[in-house]
Amino acid sequence: MDEGVEDLSLGRLLDEVGARTTAPGGGSVAGVVAALAGALAGMCARFSDSDQGDLALRADELRARAASLAQSDVVVYTAWVRAGRDGETGAAHDEIIRIPLDVAEVAAELAELAGGLARSGNPNLRGDAIVAVLIGSAAARAGAVLVCENLHEASSDPRRARAAAVVLAIRA
Repeated sequence: MDEGVEDLSLGRLLDEVGARTTAPGGGSVAGVVAALAGALAGMCARFSDSDQGDLALRADELRARAASLAQSDVVVYTAWVRAGRDGETGAAHDEIIRIPLDVAEVAAELAELAGGLARSGNPNLRGDAIVAVLIGSAAARAGAVLVCENLHEASSDPRRARAAAVVLAIRA
């Protein structure tokens, strides 16, 4: 894939994800979903009657971070597959754990932010804020699952506990 995930049309992204290739896969999809949660949260904050400009800016920052992580997942997963062929997966393996963990943390923060907007933002956009909560929570859970799957042989690795803690902390 020559283009960045965020540069693809929706149809092309769906084709790329559905193709018989190793990436983009679940980590990239979780990042894209988190970015969509950020976009919805930013919109909801901008339409709020009260001063929610700081929330809109934070949603935009998190959306950009999630989009970047979606692209990074493609790069690091491809590198991990290549490293596996060479028998040297150590650093690459750490990266395929770090990226979905970062996605989980960003997505969880977006779900929290959107939850606040659902409670105190523009009531006409409550549904959109709730959708942002739901998809942000789903992206956080997806990232956490990928961390655990990538650490399936290391049950005592503290990153597994960190991934679980991210998901459990969502109060949106």
